[in-house]
Amino acid sequence: MDLLNGYDIDLTGVDGQELDPTRISTLQSLLLDNFGQDMVVESASRLKSKKNVVVRIDVVKGSAKESMPIVAKLFIANRFHIELEKLRLSRKGGLAVPDVIAAKSGVILMTFIPGETLVDRINRTFNPELIDALASWYYKYHSIHAMIKGDPRLRNFIWNDNKLFGLDFEESRVGHWMLDIAGIAASLIDTKPIFDARKRSLSWRFLEKYLEFRGSERNPEIDHLFLETISALLAQTSKWRNDDEIMEISDQIKSGRMPVE
Repeated sequence: MDLLNGYDIDLTGVDGQELDPTRISTLQSLLLDNFGQDMVVESASRLKSKKNVVVRIDVVKGSAKESMPIVAKLFIANRFHIELEKLRLSRKGGLAVPDVIAAKSGVILMTFIPGETLVDRINRTFNPELIDALASWYYKYHSIHAMIKGDPRLRNFIWNDNKLFGLDFEESRVGHWMLDIAGIAASLIDTKPIFDARKRSLSWRFLEKYLEFRGSERNPEIDHLFLETISALLAQTSKWRNDDEIMEISDQIKSGRMPVE
């Protein structure tokens, strides 16, 4: 039985690497084991993911009248165990992340988190409370895992019912906390409106709030590292986007210029 039959889902990664076909068999086994042999897949669609295959699946369980949305992450990159560990430890530590329904052999089933991506909400509202919530989330993550999250993009966070949820943990690793904090600032700056004064202000606020949770405050050394790291990350973004405007902003920030007005 092919539960995903009829749904046109691309099973390749961003680099063209194909998914191990056994992952599909594992996914079907997990679905049947957790939702019953009489379950039905009402719909399935691929979600945005650079390295792996992430699918939203609407499942109808037995005689239930309404479907239940879940997310299946099928790993092409060999980071399954890292993601699974971070999800489970984060939930145990009280951090807002998707709940793991089941996991096996490179496939994780988890709850679907509805809501608005943080990048869209910030670019729409510029609400500083969103930045404060993100600073708190990152402080808790670093405290729980003694690692950085990696892949610090605002699209990896969902604002749902006045609560911030984090997604995607496969890039977690040992590293300096500034890589996450400056990475979020770079993500703020390189999305439209690019390098907006409100974005610059929120970036500095994010650093200050995170430091406040750590029991410290800004100083010339931290400010220099913050700007230097943002500049380096923007330079990387400029290269893969082939975007001269972002490279110019990177150079400006590298020279110590990121004013709030």
